[in-house]
Amino acid sequence: MNRTILYDEHLALNAKMVDFAGWEMPVQYTGIKDETLTVRQAQGMFDVSHMGEIRILGAGAGEFLDYVLSRKISHKNPELTNYAFLCYEDGGVADDLMVYQLDTDDYWLVVNAANTDKDFAYLEVMLTKYDRQNEILIINETADYGLIAIQGTGSLTPTINALAPIYPDLNISERVEALKRFRQVSFPLDDKRMVVSRTGYTGEDGYEVYLPVTDTIKLWQNLLKENVKPCGLGARDALRLEAGLPLYGHELSSEINPLEAGLGKFVELERDFVGKAMVDKQQRQLIALISQDKSIPRDGYRVFIQDQEIGYITSGSFSPTLNKGIAFALVSTDLAENTTKVEVAIRRKNHIYKITTTPFV
Repeated sequence: MNRTILYDEHLALNAKMVDFAGWEMPVQYTGIKDETLTVRQAQGMFDVSHMGEIRILGAGAGEFLDYVLSRKISHKNPELTNYAFLCYEDGGVADDLMVYQLDTDDYWLVVNAANTDKDFAYLEVMLTKYDRQNEILIINETADYGLIAIQGTGSLTPTINALAPIYPDLNISERVEALKRFRQVSFPLDDKRMVVSRTGYTGEDGYEVYLPVTDTIKLWQNLLKENVKPCGLGARDALRLEAGLPLYGHELSSEINPLEAGLGKFVELERDFVGKAMVDKQQRQLIALISQDKSIPRDGYRVFIQDQEIGYITSGSFSPTLNKGIAFALVSTDLAENTTKVEVAIRRKNHIYKITTTPFV
């Protein structure tokens, strides 16, 4: 099983470790509810070094990404972080990912941990089909970098204070303070780099720091000195669901396309790209649900209207912030627009759930 560079740090903090996509990762330290509320009310940090970094570089790299991704990437503001989909030719999703421009004709794709090897192989295949291959290189740099996400109101100060002693010669404070939401700044370091983006997967303001794996432990320890609370993947999943954010393998997959998932704003159908065929494949829709009692929905639970099954829960959990059950459900497009409630089958009993909007929090 794979382990991040911070594995021993997690054990020292008595984290509960679990297998996540072939990685031994902390699911919780003090408890999922406690860690979730910490991020909502203060600051928490997550080891997400298992995420993949795939580098695309060389003349025409941006145009190649235009071809394989759901959004045009080339000739954009290089400070932007771009959320996009890597799709199969039939419109299904290979992965949802973030795109960072590091330099001219030089990009990072930050991909889901479970999909890194699959994405890398698929991109290599798609490059052979691309008619302007030129000198484009695809490099898996996952093993070279750590990634720590600092999330919650007030994350700026501890992030800067923790980074500055590691890189005293870089103008970190001024450049990170100037970052707007969904922007990134890159600092070259010999043969690697350090990237800070004002992004996250929690619905809160925060920063994600990509840095050489050799510096990752020091950043983690410095953040502990700044009283930033370590949080596990359990809280991260609760936070992303409360924020109404999708998870690959649940709201998106090779069988669930972005249009069905209600993510059409990240798909540019007015141009040609791999996966444009999704436009003709919209048989289902994603809806958001909130409980009207103390029941907790779970993935795979069936959804009904008047004893007629219309779909299933893709992600469901207890919301520590709302003290209610919340969920996404994939249901038939035949669902009437004025429908306000559905039933979710939980332990041989149907429970009423209200259709709502996201974010939940």
